[in-house]
Amino acid sequence: MNCLSLDHRRADASLREKFAFSQRVRAELCARFQKYGGCVPIVTCNRTEVYFSCEQAVAEEFLYHFSGVRTTRFAFYAGDFCLNHLFELTAGLCSMVVGEDEILGQVKSCYEFTRSLSATQGLDAPFQAALACGKRVRAETGISSLACSVATLAANAVFSFCEGKKRVLVVGASGKIGGSVLKNLAASEEVSLVATTRSHEFSAQAQGAESVPYEQRYLYLDEADCVVCATASPHVVFSAERVRTALRTRKKRLFIDLALPQDIDPAVGGIPDCSLADIDSFREAAQENNRKKVLAAAQAERIVRECVGEYFADEAARRHADVLSALPERERGALYALRKADPARFAEETARLAEIKK
Repeated sequence: MNCLSLDHRRADASLREKFAFSQRVRAELCARFQKYGGCVPIVTCNRTEVYFSCEQAVAEEFLYHFSGVRTTRFAFYAGDFCLNHLFELTAGLCSMVVGEDEILGQVKSCYEFTRSLSATQGLDAPFQAALACGKRVRAETGISSLACSVATLAANAVFSFCEGKKRVLVVGASGKIGGSVLKNLAASEEVSLVATTRSHEFSAQAQGAESVPYEQRYLYLDEADCVVCATASPHVVFSAERVRTALRTRKKRLFIDLALPQDIDPAVGGIPDCSLADIDSFREAAQENNRKKVLAAAQAERIVRECVGEYFADEAARRHADVLSALPERERGALYALRKADPARFAEETARLAEIKK
């Protein structure tokens, strides 16, 4: 298994958004990979990663085909390093906000979507093991209770923007991040919420917000003190020209763009009295939060190592079942005792015995 990874540590939002493939494009990407083996594309606001079984050069050509961009910013992981990276990813150790819960659900969602396309051949076992590892990390450490997600950081930025009651317009409230922002904001009595959505299954009123049609979003800009965007739109949701026209009342406003591709035209930040923060703007706050989680992160890393070792032991036992069954009972018992005590050594010893049998 190999992986090409572009995340917040290697590229800013302007480059990452070129690879923020929609679900339709991810399906087309999977179709391209099927000739060369399975693949699992993972796309979040902070990363695009593709796990695959073919040659690196083939995967890079596919990414270029769908993005139109060639870049050396992608990290390449292969073999054991790739497996370890995937487990660390689901544990939340690769996130901008270490330990955040969203990544586990995002990886699961991306994996299940690809699996529904019958495109995960050869990758099911590592992904299922990695997801189990992510759940174990959250159950056995305090890393999630200490985690402060991007949605929380965005809500905090709104709370501290100005004193008194604030009118906040949330666009994309039916999505994962937008919904989390809405819940965080709804917890404060100092915030009056307006939410736009295209989903008939989502009730803004149930979250304490006034619901308005997405198509009328510009009509609610003038009364807003803060605007939070987190849609999955491949196009700009707020253009600078139309924002400038819609703002009639002179007052300071905060625009927060949590989407990739970006929802808000960067030129909005140049409009008088308007401030614009994108998802990378919360990096410093995230880093401070991460410093507080050093102990929990160390525990998570230990669990990841254990889970990776157990995965290799399981694979070794499956791959070399005939070798193990042929061993004398006493030797087989000793080997399985080793598996329990030290899974990694069990995998090594099993591979050695298989090599001898050859």
